[in-house]
Amino acid sequence: MRIRWKFVWLCSLVLLIQFIVSNMYLYSQSADLVRKQGAELVGKYVSQSSGSIQNELTNVVASANTLVFNETLQQYLRKYAVRYFEYEKANIDFQFDCVQIIRTLLSQTGNIEEVQVHLEENIFTLSRSTYSNNNKVNLDAFNEITASPRTNIGWHVQDQDGVWKVFYRVPLSGSGKTSGIRGWVDLIIRPEVVFRSVTDAVSASDRVELFVTDKAGGTIYSNRNMPDNRFVIRSRHVMALPEPGEISIQKGQSEVVMAKTDRIPGTDWLLLARIPNESFRLDSISYIRTSLFILFVPLVLLATIILFLTDYILRPLKQLVTVMSSINQSNVTPQIVTNSLDEFGLLANRFNKMMGRIDEQILIIKETEQLKREAEMGAFQSQIRQHFLYNTLALISWNARKEKASETERISNLFARYYRLALGKGETYITLEHEMELMQHYLEIQRYRFVDQLKFEIRVEAQIGGYRVIRNLLQPLVENAVEHGVLSKERGELQVVVREDEDFLIIQITDDGVGADPEIVLRINEGRSFEGETGFSLNSIKKTLHSYYGTDAVFEFRSIAGIGTTVTLKLLKTRIDGNRSQKT
Repeated sequence: MRIRWKFVWLCSLVLLIQFIVSNMYLYSQSADLVRKQGAELVGKYVSQSSGSIQNELTNVVASANTLVFNETLQQYLRKYAVRYFEYEKANIDFQFDCVQIIRTLLSQTGNIEEVQVHLEENIFTLSRSTYSNNNKVNLDAFNEITASPRTNIGWHVQDQDGVWKVFYRVPLSGSGKTSGIRGWVDLIIRPEVVFRSVTDAVSASDRVELFVTDKAGGTIYSNRNMPDNRFVIRSRHVMALPEPGEISIQKGQSEVVMAKTDRIPGTDWLLLARIPNESFRLDSISYIRTSLFILFVPLVLLATIILFLTDYILRPLKQLVTVMSSINQSNVTPQIVTNSLDEFGLLANRFNKMMGRIDEQILIIKETEQLKREAEMGAFQSQIRQHFLYNTLALISWNARKEKASETERISNLFARYYRLALGKGETYITLEHEMELMQHYLEIQRYRFVDQLKFEIRVEAQIGGYRVIRNLLQPLVENAVEHGVLSKERGELQVVVREDEDFLIIQITDDGVGADPEIVLRINEGRSFEGETGFSLNSIKKTLHSYYGTDAVFEFRSIAGIGTTVTLKLLKTRIDGNRSQKT
């Protein structure tokens, strides 16, 4: 995939992530806002309709009080109570005295459909156009109602032949001067007038359903047609009536709805407002569809801009790629010609410098290869001289034996074995046993050289079989102890001890020579050179030790002027284990 397309995908991914995060936030905020607007909507209609209904009901109550306290009706009721006329003739007197008064009231209010006056032997029923008298009174029901008039005063709903009648009841026993009469007046209202705010106030676009219900959830009036079941809970318009003044979100008939109730003052009725799911919840599918469409347009625009810009920006880089591709096809070192001062111009200049350095390195490598071939030839010639040296030492040993010079024979044999171990076959590593043998041959030769001046002791207190160390690791340390320690005095002793602990193999070389000043001891332990270093310096031995065995290896130099010197090597056993693979 080309870099420009990678850049397009990267930017698109960043834009997509930003889009998802921002849309999740916007969706959450929008959902909260829509839910809040839904709550305000149901709250508004509940408040408006409740206030309008309360006013209408108050007017009906005022009309009821006006009627029962009317003087003409009061006189008729007093006559009725004292049997001023026979009950059979009460109808005639009622028509003559009271009908006109009630019809005047009906024509003035407009919210009362019918008035019923319930007396002990008569029920007078009046509407705007009809009048009737029923003298067949259910005395059991009459006595039950009049026995507790105060509990029956107020608003009632009654099912009469499948039609719900809504009426306001006023007892006659406590009205004016008729306290001795038994009976009551029912003012049956016109629901479409009293509850007209339920239908008239709701806008069709708001999709708000309003219900005036009793405390059991029976619908008294609604702006929704309910022919089958008048109970809002049984018909699953709501699962439960919310507490007055509270808003709840619950399952309806086929969707989730938001509902709120409010108590209608002066009654035990509730005004219920309900809105469907789409009025207070976002349509997530439509929201996602719209969001994806909105995302598609900037993505296409972004991809077009990026393709154009990357083609313009990466043009110098393409030139660089072309030049680099021609490296294997030409013997001439390629160069990029550019006058640009931007990053690509800087890159081109660095490339030209790099190619110049590569040319220089190629020349150096060629010269190094030439030197390597010359060194290999020198090593070959050195091997020839090495064989000549072995043969010469063997000749000296044979002549010494012939001439019965045993000491000369022993020295030549020691030197031959020493030289063979020291040179070997060019391996980097040697067994610790051979390294100890090499060191012992060196000390034996030195003791022949300095007869009574040098004494040495080699003590091995550990199992050293299987350990391998770098060749000639110990001999330079022993040589340094002999040359700079013991031989600086008339005579001296040297001790080599090999021991071990749980993790390390420890080699100590101790002499009782002249020792060293504290300044020299400090420089050696810090790895710094000092004046007077010759031959194999201790500093170079320390560097060699760390280069082969890392920082796990310990080189410790302790010396006291006039007393002697101790050099301690600590080698990690796992690093010198001969069973591990070691490169030679």
